[in-house]
Amino acid sequence: MAKTLSFTDTSPQTVKIGDTTTSFTLICGNDNVATNLTNATSITVKLGNTSGYLKSAKVDPASLTDPTTGQVTVNFNADLMTSLTAGSYAIEVWVVDSTGTSIYPSDGTTGFTITNNIQSTNGTTITTITFDDFVAAMNKAASTIAKGDKGDKGDTGPQGVMTNDQVNTLIDNKIKYTSGNLDVTPAFYKAGTTSSTGALNYVRTGNKLHVSGVVSPSADLAIGSATTLFNLPSLIGIIAENVAVVQQSSGWNLYCLSWNPNGAVSVLKHNIAGTATAITTTTQLQVCADILIK
Repeated sequence: MAKTLSFTDTSPQTVKIGDTTTSFTLICGNDNVATNLTNATSITVKLGNTSGYLKSAKVDPASLTDPTTGQVTVNFNADLMTSLTAGSYAIEVWVVDSTGTSIYPSDGTTGFTITNNIQSTNGTTITTITFDDFVAAMNKAASTIAKGDKGDKGDTGPQGVMTNDQVNTLIDNKIKYTSGNLDVTPAFYKAGTTSSTGALNYVRTGNKLHVSGVVSPSADLAIGSATTLFNLPSLIGIIAENVAVVQQSSGWNLYCLSWNPNGAVSVLKHNIAGTATAITTTTQLQVCADILIK
């Protein structure tokens, strides 16, 4: 009887280069009647083409779903597909059992095909030009067109002078400012009140912050003590320098106001007739300072 090898009705017979998940299912038979592979001890699938034998893959007899059907499944994994190019191929199945080796088919070979995937062939490149080249080509083409009669002169357009609104907008953008109120620390009140909220006013123009107002201590400040008046919120800006300035208090007396880059503005000391004294709750401290910020 002639040994036959055919594909099942549902088996693919083509695989693309790069596809490592396709499987062929073949039927080993005698005169196209399925061979019982229950006693098989070794199954090898061998591939070749017109040049001869190429490579092989082992199939574990224990992996056969139903050996009585003669069906053998070949997985075209990465190892099997390596070095195979697009073209026509032949396939054989070699089965070893206690009686010897059976080669399917016994007459000729069974064929399958490997095809290219879309990346295997380069497409045609579309010629491109730059925009400047396109404009140059259009200008050249336009220069060859005969010119018609000159048309009538159009109306005079508006002069390039800025309107008042445009000038004002430009100036506003250059000198834009923000303003608001500053809270002082609980050590001070807004003069005439017992509240530390919004005790001082500020105006920021560019990198200069002008702070003004009148405050009084909420409790007597000791002679020579440095007490924080307010901490500048980072949303307004960051103090850029260390400065101490003389300020005026009630009764034409003087005190010192200082600030530094950590954001604190402090009252340093109070002088009456050249002598340092405590600052009492009845003293009104006038604040008028220009602070450089960044």
